[in-house]
Formats: sequence, C-alpha cells, structure tokens
Amino acid sequence: MSRIVLRHLAFTGPEVEIAKLEFEDRLNLIWGASNTGKSFTLKALDYMFGGKGPLPDINERRGYDTVWLALTLPAGGDVTLSRSLSAGGFLLHQGHVSEPVPDAEPRQLRSIHDPVDDANLSALLLTELGLRHKTIATNAYGVTRSLSFRDLESTFLVDETSIQIERSPIEGGQRDDRTTERSVFRLLLTGLDDSAVIAVDDPKKFNVAKQVKLELIQDMLAEIEATIEADYPDADSLVDQLERLENSLDGTSAAFRRLQTSMRSLLAEKHQLSKLIPEARVRLDEVGLHIDRFEQLQGVYGSDVQRLEALEEAGLLLEIASSRDCPLCGAAPDAQKHHDDEHDIQRVREAAVVEIAAIRRHSDDLELSLTELRTERAQLLAQLPELEGRLSRLEIDIGDLAPQANQSETALSALLNARDKAKRGLSLINQRAELQQRRELFERSKATPRSERPNLALPGTIAHEFSKMVSAVLELWGFPGEHHVDFDDVQYDLKIDGKARVANGKGVRAVTHAAFKVALLLYCRERGLPHPGFLVLDTPLLTYRDPLKKPEAGELGADEAALAATSVKDRFFAHLASLSGIAQFIILENVDPPEDLSGSARVEVFSGGPGGRPGLFAPRPLPRMALADAEPEDQPDEPERQDD
Repeated sequence: MSRIVLRHLAFTGPEVEIAKLEFEDRLNLIWGASNTGKSFTLKALDYMFGGKGPLPDINERRGYDTVWLALTLPAGGDVTLSRSLSAGGFLLHQGHVSEPVPDAEPRQLRSIHDPVDDANLSALLLTELGLRHKTIATNAYGVTRSLSFRDLESTFLVDETSIQIERSPIEGGQRDDRTTERSVFRLLLTGLDDSAVIAVDDPKKFNVAKQVKLELIQDMLAEIEATIEADYPDADSLVDQLERLENSLDGTSAAFRRLQTSMRSLLAEKHQLSKLIPEARVRLDEVGLHIDRFEQLQGVYGSDVQRLEALEEAGLLLEIASSRDCPLCGAAPDAQKHHDDEHDIQRVREAAVVEIAAIRRHSDDLELSLTELRTERAQLLAQLPELEGRLSRLEIDIGDLAPQANQSETALSALLNARDKAKRGLSLINQRAELQQRRELFERSKATPRSERPNLALPGTIAHEFSKMVSAVLELWGFPGEHHVDFDDVQYDLKIDGKARVANGKGVRAVTHAAFKVALLLYCRERGLPHPGFLVLDTPLLTYRDPLKKPEAGELGADEAALAATSVKDRFFAHLASLSGIAQFIILENVDPPEDLSGSARVEVFSGGPGGRPGLFAPRPLPRMALADAEPEDQPDEPERQDD
C-alpha cells in the first residue's frame, strides 16, 4: 500500500544553527505550552506540501531562509524537499538531508499543479500515490478538472481552527469549493474519479446565456428589419424581380459577349497590321538600298568587261603583227626583236577571256538578284497602300463598335447590380426567417432538468461502510454513547447517536473531526485505496483544556464536560500508537499526554522556556555586530512569541 512517511522538518540559514524536528513512522506527539511553535509546525508542513505562504514572520524564524522536509516515498524512496522561505518552487534532493549535497544536482519542481507537465510537486506526489491524471467534478453539473495534490490537503493536515469549526470535516468553508471537496472525498472512498462524468448545462448559466442570445438575435432582427424597410419597399416581389433580372441578364450577357468577341477580333487584326505596316516600310527601304548598290556593282562589272575586252583585242593585234614585216623598218619577222614574248601576250589574252567570262557570270547572278528585288519592291509598293487602307477601315470599325460595347457593359453592370441587390434582399429575408426560427427555438429551450444531472452522490453502501469505520474508531477511543454513526449525505457529515456532529461543543467537534479523519485513513488503508498515509492534527483533544489556562477557548459545555470525564484522551493515544507501521500520526497538543506514552510514540516537548526544548526555534540573541549597529528605536522591547 503506497503511503508517504515524514522524516524531519528543518530550518536553515547562513548564520544560524539548524532548527530540526524529527518524525518517526508511528505516533508523533508534539505538546507543551502555548506560543511555542506547534501550530507554526503545521503551517510549515502545509507550506512544504505546496502552500502559497508566506509563513508567519515571527522573530524566532528570522535568520532562516530555507525549509527542508525529508520524506520516504513509495517509489522514490528517501528524498528531501527544500524551499526558500520567500516562496517559489522546490528542489528535490536524494536522501534525507538538511543542507545541499556537494556535486549533487537536485531536481527543480514548480509549486503550481500542472495536469500535463510532470515538473511540479503535485505531479510527483500524486504519481507516488497512484492518483496522477485523476479527474474531479467542480460543480453539480459535471464540469471537471485535473486532481491536484492540494485537493487532498484536508485529508492529512487539520489545523486548530478547522478541527473545531461547525462544518463538515471535508469542507474548507468556501461554497464554490464544496462539490470539488466532496468529489475528492468520494474518490478516496471509492477509488473512482469523475472522468466518466458527462457535463450538463448549469441552469443559471444556461438562462443567462439564453437571455443574452435572445437579446443578440433581437438586435440582429431589428437591424435586418430596418434595412429591408429602407432598401426594399417591394420586398414581396423580390423573387419575381430576380427572375426577370436573370432573364434580362442572359440576353444582355450574350450580346455583350458577341461584342467582346468582335472587338477582340478587330483589335487582334489591328495589332497585327500595326506590326506588318512598319515592317513592310522598313523592308521597302532595305530593298531600295540593295537595288541601288547592286545597280552600281553591275556598272562596275560592265566597265571591267570593256577593259578586259580591249586588252584581249590588243593582244590579238599584237599576235597578228608579230608574223609580218615591221611596218616601220620593213624588217622580216625573223629579224625582229621584241621585249615581250609572243607566248606572254597569248597568256594575257587567255586570262582576259577567262576573267570576262567570270565577270559575266557574276553579272548574270547579280541581274537575277536585281530582278527579284525589283519584283519585291513592286509588291511592297502595291501592298503598303492596301495594308494602310485595311488599318484605317479597322480603326473605323473599332470606333463604331466601342460605344456599343460600352453601352452593353453599362447595361450589363446595371443588371448585375440590380440582381445582386435583389439577391441581398432575399438573403436578408432568409436571415430574418432563420433568426426568427432560432429565436423560437431558444424561447422554447429549457435547462437540463435536475433528473438528468450527473449523480455525484457518495454511494449509500460506501457511506454506510465508512460510518461503521468511524463508529469503530469512536468505540476504540471510549467515546460516550452508543457509537451509532450515520452519514448525512446532504451535509457530508456525521450524525452520532442521532445528533448532528456539528451540534456539539467545540471540544466534541474536535474529537469527532479527528475520528472522521482517522477513520478515512484506516478505511483507505484496509481497502488498498490511495491516501497520503499520514495525518497531522492540531489540538484534537481540545475538550481536555483547562479553562483557567486557556480562557479564550471558553467554558466547557455539558457535552464537553461529559467527554472530559471519560478516558478518551488515553485511549485516543493508545489507538493511534497501535497503528505503527500502518499509518503515521503527528499530534500537536497542549494537554498532558499519558505518562506511559513515550514507550510507544515519539514525544517532543516544547517547554516554552529553559529545561527541555523551548520550542520549534530556540531563542537566539542578535549578533554582536547587529546589536552594535542597531539604533535604539530599532531594538524591539521584547521578542514576539512563536505562533501556536
């Protein structure tokens, strides 16, 4: 069975001696005079289990800056939690320590519960108890949230005020928390959480939301009605108008599309002509330039041919003259001497003939090109006026179609606007109808009836078994009466021998509250149900107070006097001591314990003065330096007493 065991509570500071309180895994009694730190011990334990703090700023705790709580966890073993007295998160150390361990790296834990992240104290302790990711209901309508370890606080820590107050032992006094506290109690007794609960509407919230929605719908209806009245005086004929507009749109759209098609075709042709005409003009200029150059080249070819023909003819004459007598001197051909050989003249003539033939071939080719260029120029000259004329006619046609297209577009736009307005009007009418329908539905809607709310009551058989456990505890303690205990499922409290528990005096309420919490612990232990496994009770034996020593508690009532006359005190301690190894108890008391208790329990006496332990913190003088530096008005007249 998983349970947590407290081992020690310690306070440390840089210039003070450690203040340490040891606990054993059995009954631990801390008793003695008032104002010695017993109740401060409980507050410190609450602080180390996730309480927000801060702790009371009493003189005795000054100089201390860290609290250490050593624990033995079911799975985690021996660990120690440390926390600054300035609040904030925790450090988790391995082993039972009261100072940092060299080279150790303690794990950081946040103080706030997180249902998802495990790096917080609540997640660690709930996991150790097998209660991680449990769900509890927070109201009677089944709204749930994740269980936090702080939800278990009242099951293991009971302060002096809570133990005697006139309310259920499981409730903290806040009405809004009542369902949550009862859900936690039910979880402990049954082992079942509320994760299967299906939430229903809270009637108050439902009615408020319903009224808000109705007002919103009414405002929307009013706005729509005003728009319809202002913009659609003929709202009843909107359907016919829309039908006529759709028909007109079909014809107008078709005409507009035809005009668009014609315009696109004309514009495309105009674009093409706008490119062709400049290209033709450029080409005409290029052709004219080529013709001029080719004609000049042809002239050069003609001149070259004439020059070569003259050379060839001169050579021929020279060849003929070489075989005759010299016309000047009458010398015979054999007697004549020439500077050039007749064979050279022959070669020159042949070369001239070859060159003439080549030039004439080039001239013929050039003439063919000239013919083609002249033909192309004639075609361009004939084509340009035709293209320019076509462009002019296209511009006229486009100019004629543009107004028609604009008129058609304007008509189409007007029809579209009219159609959209008609559609918007019909949409508003439809919205009005839908809102009216929703308004009727909301007006007829009702909150979930009580009979359909989730049943969050403690099962009767479980309540009966728990009542029997309380009865057994009271009987073992020697509580006066028949010990007939019933569970009041309305108040979530006990009726003892037919009388409501809270109807007794505060001393009787304290004892029966203690019996309730002890019975809860034993019930869970016997059935293997999760429970922290320890219980801290502050002043459960208030009945045995001395009215002279504790006048603020008031005189004993008749029921308290009857209880004080019994042996409940002795049997209370004997019973808790007998549970060693099953559960751990820490009792904070003012009354004297039984004389033989020290053999079966750890007893710590806070004497309030010299002789024994004065209190949780030993009185300490201020350091010499502090006394020397302190101003007279800064020195207190007398130290504050430790909180009880």
